[in-house]
Amino acid sequence: MRKRIPLCQLRVGMYVAGIDGSWFRTPFLRHRFPVKTEEQIERLRRSNIHAVDIDLSKGLDVTSLQIAEATLHTIGLRTSTQVSQAHDAPRSLGTLSQELTVARETRDKLAQSVKTVFDKISKTGTARPGPVNEAVQEITIVTRTLSTHATFMAMSHGRHLDDSFNNHSLTVCTLAMIIGQTLGYDLMKLHELATGALLHDIGLLQLPRHLFRTSTSLSGEDLAAFHHHPRLGAIAIEAQRDFSQTVRQVAAEHHVTPDGQGYPSETSAGSTAEASRIVAIADRYDELLTGFGGLRPLPSHAAIQQLFKEGEFGRLDLGLVSLFIKLVGIYPVYSFVELNTKERGMITTINPATLHQPIVALTYDETGSPYRHPLMIDLANQAQPSTRSIERVVTSELGKASRAA
Repeated sequence: MRKRIPLCQLRVGMYVAGIDGSWFRTPFLRHRFPVKTEEQIERLRRSNIHAVDIDLSKGLDVTSLQIAEATLHTIGLRTSTQVSQAHDAPRSLGTLSQELTVARETRDKLAQSVKTVFDKISKTGTARPGPVNEAVQEITIVTRTLSTHATFMAMSHGRHLDDSFNNHSLTVCTLAMIIGQTLGYDLMKLHELATGALLHDIGLLQLPRHLFRTSTSLSGEDLAAFHHHPRLGAIAIEAQRDFSQTVRQVAAEHHVTPDGQGYPSETSAGSTAEASRIVAIADRYDELLTGFGGLRPLPSHAAIQQLFKEGEFGRLDLGLVSLFIKLVGIYPVYSFVELNTKERGMITTINPATLHQPIVALTYDETGSPYRHPLMIDLANQAQPSTRSIERVVTSELGKASRAA
């Protein structure tokens, strides 16, 4: 059985059955061969190949990949994705502070736009394409303009205090857009992805509010009613013929899991759209972060760790989960951390090759006294390897680091 995948998902152990390009434009005389070395993949990448066909009867599938080591502090996520392998140049705390301030102000404006959309849907019972498209266009402009890390932190920081439907929909939409952009989606595909993400839980608006804003787990009839919301959402979207099939699929499939344990049960896990799998990851991350739907809220780094575990266990698309983690890091930029030396500082830059070893701007020494000037430490490139390492996340607030700078 053949399956087309983006080159970023190709791994050693797969069998290439076709290449997206003419034979004379690639370094291989044949377009059917087993992938035995990383060099083969790199040669394809240098030839500007974007996709390949793999033969599942002769090699591994994407879901068979083992991308990381056993625990959070030892995984490196050695994946080949479209995320740059070279980290960005470290920026000053002042610059980071300005970026985050702009991102937060922009998020507040987007939240108001999204609230307006869902207020109208709640009143009329209908999702009109016009207002939805306007909100999606605003979100698209923001994700294409602001930095990924500032946008991510503005959407996620403090979300444990806000599990509202409107903000959940906005966050899921924005995070899905970030993943779609990294995968190279064109504007039309991005618009469909974002629209589906924004409306993914629209079926919940037809259910009693206590079913998705509760501190306890649902059971019995309540759980059965909750599991019905993807179907309700798909029906509501299909009633508006101006929405694309992808938008309807996202609403219908965002709780379908690769291991077949999700819902609705009649939807095959092997036939879900990539957009649906992207939204499932963004949706799950925000659920873990905020407790939306009755979960116990987790800090950002713990939510990311849980995402990876669920990817390994087949609850989420492991390749897309690893891409998401590679984008935001195990310890996201702006996280305030304490090292094993008891020094404290803020994450300023992600090292894609070693996600557990980012660049940290240390602002407090081991006694708790502020450094006169921030001490920039690249945990992946120390004079004495592994001298410093992250012990724990203290907070994700930039202000404390900025005041010490």
